Amino acid sequence: MSYWDSSALLKLYVQELDSSEFQTLAREASRVATGSLARYEVRTVFRRREAEGVLPRGEAEALYGELHADIAAADILIQTETADMEREFGVVLEACFSQTPPTFIRTNDALHLASAKVAGEQEFITADVRQRAAALLMGFKVLP
Repeated sequence: MSYWDSSALLKLYVQELDSSEFQTLAREASRVATGSLARYEVRTVFRRREAEGVLPRGEAEALYGELHADIAAADILIQTETADMEREFGVVLEACFSQTPPTFIRTNDALHLASAKVAGEQEFITADVRQRAAALLMGFKVLP
């Protein structure tokens, strides 16, 4: 199983230039796991893309419905927040910011990494360059 951050999960629902690569990874994975915050991040991007005119009117809610259906079918597993996540979140921050030079990371990216660590995942799927560096630092095999 692999952990998918929001940037990667989005590519399973919204067609982008590199979406096929992520769709192939999802088909090859036994399961796709993500953190609870991914639902909110992905929903926000769906709605933003609709407001930008990239998605047709009403598509954001339809895509959000597809995401929920995939979660309900257990095609996407949600790693729930636990007390261990807060501890692991601190570990991620310390590892990233104590580097010389620091590996700068955003809050939600650190939460995704902490969630993946708590879930015991070995692979981290992301399309975010900054998060990719932090995931490598945390010892994940980063794809694609």
